[in-house]
Amino acid sequence: MRARRIIISVMGGVVFIALIGIVGLRVWRYRYGAISAGPVPEPLPEAQNPEIAEDFDFPLDPGRFGPYIPYVSGALPVDTRFDAQNPGVGSDGKCFVNIQGEQVPFNQLYHAGVDWFALDSKGKIQGFQGAGEPVTAVGNGVVTWVQSLGTDGFVIIIQHTLLDATAVWSVYWHVADVQVAVGEAVNLGQVVASLHNRGHNTHLHWEIRTFGDGSELFAPDSAGGRGTCNGYVAGVGYTWDDNVERARPEAWGYLDPGAFIESYRD
Repeated sequence: MRARRIIISVMGGVVFIALIGIVGLRVWRYRYGAISAGPVPEPLPEAQNPEIAEDFDFPLDPGRFGPYIPYVSGALPVDTRFDAQNPGVGSDGKCFVNIQGEQVPFNQLYHAGVDWFALDSKGKIQGFQGAGEPVTAVGNGVVTWVQSLGTDGFVIIIQHTLLDATAVWSVYWHVADVQVAVGEAVNLGQVVASLHNRGHNTHLHWEIRTFGDGSELFAPDSAGGRGTCNGYVAGVGYTWDDNVERARPEAWGYLDPGAFIESYRD
């Protein structure tokens, strides 16, 4: 019995350590500096004219990278898919404030993008893997924003003009070795950066959305507006509101990244 208790205790410790490493997301920051986060190319004096975006593809190989799906791609209650609420990220208050004036717990927020981690041959999450992997533009477009996130790497925003003249923006968080400058036209599949080394939490958070500047995204009477969620061009990567009709990402202009890409793939 004593041996069994020791084994259970050790297993519990391993799970706890893995939970901290994987689900920390924007809470825990790793300082494994094997991959440089900078410098970045200087912005161009004038923006280049990109080709129309007729086709799209994933920023990483979908056979080797994918989201953490609870009890499917991993053994923990962690969900990094689009529009998911993630019970594994803890209850610390974030930038959203409810109508009672309370900070909304992180685990109640809706994920406005998707986090892709390295996968093994069986489709299981591999911690500490993927750093340095080339991250590519999902379509033809022009770079509109490059921002340092400190130890979390960089975020890149690319605007894509569609055949009907409307635009969407792709966003790539937690990248390093940025290869493109603001104002530079890029092509589908072009390497724009590499995946930043964040230890066990190495992943690409990427988004597709109908707006390029998220600094004034949330209305003053919304949970994001009451809190401190505005003021960030790149946005905050999550949504929530007391009004259920505008709580989820699509109400604020975020699109399901995987569904969008699949709709344009050959």
